[in-house]
Amino acid sequence: MILRRLIPQLVLSATLLFAQKQKVVKPGFNLFSMEQDVQLGREAAAQIEREMQIVNNPRLTGLIDRIGRKLMAANAADGKNGQFPFTFKVVNDPSINAFALPGGPMFIQTGLIAAADNEGQVAGVMGHEMAHVILRHGTNQASKANLIQLPLAVAGGMVGDNSMLGTLAQLGIGLGANSVLMKFSRNAESDADLLGARLLHAAGYNPVELARFFEKLEAESGKGNALTQFFASHPNPGNRVKNIQADMQFYPRANYQPDAPSADFLAAKAEAKALPAPPKRPQQSGTAPAPQNGGPSPDTAAPRGFRVQRTPLYAMAYPEDWQSQLAQDQVSLTLAAADGLVRGQNGQNDVGHGVLVAINQVRSQNLDQETDALVRGLLQGNPGVRQTGNAQRIRVSGQAALLTPLEGRSGLKRGEKEIIRVLTVMHSRGLFHAVLVAPESRWRIAEGEYDEMIRSIRF
Repeated sequence: MILRRLIPQLVLSATLLFAQKQKVVKPGFNLFSMEQDVQLGREAAAQIEREMQIVNNPRLTGLIDRIGRKLMAANAADGKNGQFPFTFKVVNDPSINAFALPGGPMFIQTGLIAAADNEGQVAGVMGHEMAHVILRHGTNQASKANLIQLPLAVAGGMVGDNSMLGTLAQLGIGLGANSVLMKFSRNAESDADLLGARLLHAAGYNPVELARFFEKLEAESGKGNALTQFFASHPNPGNRVKNIQADMQFYPRANYQPDAPSADFLAAKAEAKALPAPPKRPQQSGTAPAPQNGGPSPDTAAPRGFRVQRTPLYAMAYPEDWQSQLAQDQVSLTLAAADGLVRGQNGQNDVGHGVLVAINQVRSQNLDQETDALVRGLLQGNPGVRQTGNAQRIRVSGQAALLTPLEGRSGLKRGEKEIIRVLTVMHSRGLFHAVLVAPESRWRIAEGEYDEMIRSIRF
């Protein structure tokens, strides 16, 4: 009888020990290199500093720099974490928010300092934002947003601004509150909570302060609109305190900084509240200037049942019941059948039946070499896609062109193949390419439409 009672107890103990394993948080899929994260962050930070008022108050910058140094030292002590050149700046803005850009630039708004109860709560938000950078959540989400266009853009650099920020802007990825670079999923928030809490612990702050501050803001969020921006980019993953406390059982014992606010913190908080209102931000222009090609914009004739999309560099026809979306650069174009857009896991639209058009900068005027480089980049960024044959030589707008056959898994029709054709033509501004996509079950009709579209292209 003793043995019978003991065996279930041992099994239960083993199960509990197994269940208590600490969660591993690590970066996910990413088409960007860490160096590109840093470059993107620097370019974006320069833009933000032109649009927002940076505070040089020594008491406020001293508080943020001190917290930042502690968190950076905590991250450096963990060799498994990515190491980025973090910078910390205070922004004169009464709304309660903080945000970090890919690669490390972090901005803490004065409204957040004024709302915090102690230094540990400010450190909690900063640790959480630092975790987003270390886990590369911004570029991870951008990588998943469009698995066809992005590898080509990042590898080749699209027409227009050579900067990383300019390249992403051409794909409709910017710095707004709803950008994939700045708005995170609840899973990303949960992982940032855990890694942020671990950084706080190593830096000598009580990790629970992170959750306490977020929950305090949740309780206050119905009393005004100052928190709208914060929760737009920091969705609550739920059970923050419980999740962090469960993770803390794996931490070594530590004596944390007292919860009571220090005299230095209270002085900094008073300074944040006393700052005069910031000047109004300059208006953002809605559309980037169109590139010029030294002559009138191209035009083309539309076959029956088609309409024409004109741009400064090319024109092409597309079925009249399709959707057309021209990017801010006035070059990159998405054409999609009425039901051709597929909602991805991160909330962004992918093309399951349609055409993606762009012009990449090139290193040579060799069509074969540039096409090969472009197709390689597409295959590397889309592991489920493969080339199914040699490129077909055709003519487009009177010029030599290639049509390369690929196939992958359809995002529009589950369990079905996706037929892909990559059209490439040398253009005066680079390599013009159109990626034509449709599920296999639609290809017989789609192929006829795509033939008409290719014949209609004019430069």
